[in-house]
Amino acid sequence: MPQKAVVDAVEHRLDTLWGSPEMILARAALNLPGCPVFGINLQGDVPEDGSVFAEVQYPVANVRQMDLAARRYREEGTIRLIVNAQRGAGVQDGLRLTDMLAAIFRSKKFDGVQTWVPSTPIIDDRNDQGNYFPVSFSVPYHFYFTDDAGFYA
Repeated sequence: MPQKAVVDAVEHRLDTLWGSPEMILARAALNLPGCPVFGINLQGDVPEDGSVFAEVQYPVANVRQMDLAARRYREEGTIRLIVNAQRGAGVQDGLRLTDMLAAIFRSKKFDGVQTWVPSTPIIDDRNDQGNYFPVSFSVPYHFYFTDDAGFYA
């Protein structure tokens, strides 16, 4: 499980950029469907109308002590974003949405979090099982913090 500060930073970035008027217009210009992004434990049931939505997960988060004197730590982890595209509607919308989401996190530094290059979207035989066609990618990150003064960047 990631540090709360990491979750807060990622969700703030998504709220600010993904939900911005510019990004909404960019998706509309590409004729892409709306795509709410749900953070950890913020989604109840899937949309009844089968519409597109995305989820954020943190499958890996490991902490290492950087030095003994200052009690500095580095969390290394992965942010995973899953776009649940409509089944039977092709893969184009799902790939375009993952491209746009990946750009928000590609090699960025925000709120003490340093992200690196996202993986390419995963598409294989498991994607067409279930009610949605999930397309996911992962973004590795580092987050530095101390016991005494919070994080430093």
